[in-house]
Amino acid sequence: MISLKSLAITTAHICTVSLLALATAAQAQTTAAPQSADETAASDDSAIVVTARRRVETLLEVPVSVSVATTEQLARDQIYTLTDLQRITPALEVSQTSGGENNGGARLRGLGTAVFNSSVTPSVAFVVDDVPQGNLAFPQLFDMGQVEVLRGPQGTLFGQSASAGVVNVRSVAPSLDGYSAQFGADFADKGTAGAEYGLLVLRGAINAPLSDKIAVRVASQLRQEKGLQRNVKLGNDSNIRDIGVRGRILAKPTETLTLNLTAEYNNNRSRGTNFFVLAIAPTGRPNSAASNNAFTNPAGNCGMTISARAEQYCSELEPAQQSEVLSLSGMVDLDLGDVTLTSITSYRKLQREVARQDFTRLAGAASARSENLLNKVNQFTQELRANYSGSGFDVVSGLFYAKYNYDQLPLGGTFGARTPADRVGFSICTAAGTFCIPGAGVPTFTREDTQSRTYAAFADVTVNLSDQIDLFGGLRYTDFSTSLGLGLNRVTTTNRSSIKDENVSGRIGLRYQPNSDLNVYASYARGYKTPALVVNADPSVATVNLKPELADAFELGVKYAVAPGVQLEANAYYNKTRNFQSQTQLLINTQLVSVANNIPSVVSRGFELSAFGKVSDNLTFNAGYQFNVVKYPTGFLSDDGVNIGGQQLVFAPRHKASLSGEYSRAVFGDVLGFLNANVVYKSATLLAARADPRYRFPAHATIGGAIGVRDEDSAWRASIFVRNLTKQREPTAYLANSFAGSIDGGIRAWPVGGLTARVVGLSFDASF
Repeated sequence: MISLKSLAITTAHICTVSLLALATAAQAQTTAAPQSADETAASDDSAIVVTARRRVETLLEVPVSVSVATTEQLARDQIYTLTDLQRITPALEVSQTSGGENNGGARLRGLGTAVFNSSVTPSVAFVVDDVPQGNLAFPQLFDMGQVEVLRGPQGTLFGQSASAGVVNVRSVAPSLDGYSAQFGADFADKGTAGAEYGLLVLRGAINAPLSDKIAVRVASQLRQEKGLQRNVKLGNDSNIRDIGVRGRILAKPTETLTLNLTAEYNNNRSRGTNFFVLAIAPTGRPNSAASNNAFTNPAGNCGMTISARAEQYCSELEPAQQSEVLSLSGMVDLDLGDVTLTSITSYRKLQREVARQDFTRLAGAASARSENLLNKVNQFTQELRANYSGSGFDVVSGLFYAKYNYDQLPLGGTFGARTPADRVGFSICTAAGTFCIPGAGVPTFTREDTQSRTYAAFADVTVNLSDQIDLFGGLRYTDFSTSLGLGLNRVTTTNRSSIKDENVSGRIGLRYQPNSDLNVYASYARGYKTPALVVNADPSVATVNLKPELADAFELGVKYAVAPGVQLEANAYYNKTRNFQSQTQLLINTQLVSVANNIPSVVSRGFELSAFGKVSDNLTFNAGYQFNVVKYPTGFLSDDGVNIGGQQLVFAPRHKASLSGEYSRAVFGDVLGFLNANVVYKSATLLAARADPRYRFPAHATIGGAIGVRDEDSAWRASIFVRNLTKQREPTAYLANSFAGSIDGGIRAWPVGGLTARVVGLSFDASF
């Protein structure tokens, strides 16, 4: 467990490092960037400001494809998790499964992290309050001020984890203006009003200025989800509980010095949530009849119902795991006139305890499980940045350092034990441990110890060639090294391998602004994603050496303000990625496992359209559409050995559209009635790299919305809400089912609340 003592010590260390780094840089600079994004947004409500280029700009003028979800839209569309974010922009897909928060599970324009391993760098970076989350992006979001989704390679300014794009999140900042508080709750009961699972969300925040120079904001959220899955054997519903607490301190000791300190703690506890659930019955393959009977015959097993809802499974032992994350950061800004120096220091620590994770969901037989495993992950980063804004040009430059450590250890238990409470590592055993495969095999524990280090230097420049034309571009140099140590059935590692890599990436482009309402831009960017050492599920080879990804991306875009508060955007893009990091599903030792590999080349091309704004005092909207062609290369073999070259990449719909909006009108006095809706349409989407057409989820629309009343000044709001109104059954991913050592034709799915199952409930918010 993470102690308060360690929290205090680490916080003090971060503050010291940030101040020392800034003081060192100040000696080399004598001449700040604009005020912060939080301050700019507060001072000008007519424009949406973004920090897509590490400087404060309006959404209209920034020459980058950016989708923005404001505080109002995030609340309206009930964005509580990373997976929920895919509803705010057509370009983004998030497919998190068990443990998937290690690298976020996000994809932009069809490109993203396709390797289920915590040592692989994300393709889409998650950045919260200027701090890169790296491989430790936690699934819960709360007290968000704004979310920016940047498409295309963004590595020049955001680093090695941004080869496909960035999700840039800003939490609500402390305010010196006065005391305030917010409280909200959502509640849904499984079986009531058509809800297919239970949901409870409690959220709150308090802002307190301690003086005219210091303010504190404390925010928290509890999210509990019950009954998305059900263990028919034990009669238990799944229970997922997320708790998050964040404290932020804003201090402005002088007119030129600003400090932002943040501490955040998150805890995720999951009980009865199984690793994929049978959603399509076994048929037409060896052992399919026996497999069907084993799952559905009460005499042989427990009589579960197989359905696209992916709800029921059988297990004699309840799956259980817990994760907790501690995040600490210190950001210091020093305004020196034309130059602002910024130091950002962060420490992030994750601890995951896997008491039991069941992979085959079959009672009365030898089932594949991981048990009594402890994962310890931590990351330290330091960035030192200088922003210069002068006459005719501006510059953002800096240095970056990151240290990442991943360690897998035993969580109690006894090496070689077969009994349920004592098994350590991966095994294929009956629940009681009376029989294990293969033969006299016992649970196998593999010690994994990954250590990665990154040094980087970057610079990004914008030059005004004329009053209407800007030239922009930049370079980033990255020096990366990683090592992987392995050990079997012991705490020490005995076999260590390492790799090093250097890279220069960058971008260049032109922006043409004939007037304040129009922005036309064109750019080229080189994306980079670091290599990786991955433990091989095939015992014949200990590790897989993944080559680094290199992407060449071209983009042409236009932004136009058609009326006050209403903006249109369009862009076309082409991205070719070499050595795309992926994985293949193989049957090894009777079990389906993932083996990492590189795909030689993947091309993503298409166009995006968006429109958003406030049509009137009563109507706001946000609409988007993406046409995206991203295919497997010629001759590519699927997991079932069929050539699927030329077919659309997994998790990448060719067409995706989203529409979100709210209409309100006065009903009596200062009370307004409102109706909001959000609709997401996807064309048929491949959910596993297999040729079988059943793995392609059909085209569909997912509909959500709410109807209610609120105060004219939004001091309070009450509504009835629904997500997935028509009960679409889209899971986040598909996985082949195996039985008796072979693929039986069945398909397993990972269900997601609001995506695979419908929820209907009540919501209330109040501000003071």
